Amino acid sequence: MNAIPFVEGLCIGLATTLLIGPVFFTLLRASLGHGMRGGVSVALGIILSDIAVVGICTAGLSDQLERHISGPWMGSIAGVLLGMLGVYYVAKPQYNMEREQKLDHRGAMGLFVTGFLVNFLNPFVFAIWISLSFHAGNTYGHGLGQWMLLAGALVGILVTDLAKAFYAPRLRRLLTTAMLKKLHIGIGIVLLVFSIRMFLLAIGDGM
Repeated sequence: MNAIPFVEGLCIGLATTLLIGPVFFTLLRASLGHGMRGGVSVALGIILSDIAVVGICTAGLSDQLERHISGPWMGSIAGVLLGMLGVYYVAKPQYNMEREQKLDHRGAMGLFVTGFLVNFLNPFVFAIWISLSFHAGNTYGHGLGQWMLLAGALVGILVTDLAKAFYAPRLRRLLTTAMLKKLHIGIGIVLLVFSIRMFLLAIGDGM
């Protein structure tokens, strides 16, 4: 069995660690506030949404996706979600910084859903997976090679997100309570900026 498609996909997935977007800041905030379990909950939501997007893209729906899912309404929904998260993070930064907040099953599920929605509702995620699906199909054919590349990319993304979830809580040991408060507020502001950007792109697509 030729492992080159999987290795190529794995490298692409690992390279996503360099991407800085709303998903990254959502995962970072969960890891800082709730430790590794919080980050892992978000990471699992992200990877499940990626798997869902890959399934949609490989089901022959790419043309419809480009016309509808990446349309203005999708960007508007993403903008609303990111805006709500941003306002919440700015208005309610975590003030108990001496220790990580305990995370019950309900809280973990909430973070999981947040990770899923922040990733799934981002039109750029669909654009990336559509492009990667086309690349895999054109390079290795619409068969095992294509699936191996996509599987490798998913594994690489999961590994990088789990690594972020593992190392982010260790960052809090280097920061004071005041610095952590500012960092949480900063994450909220960044998410608000992404929200505004989503709305502007949605307005541009709708014109």
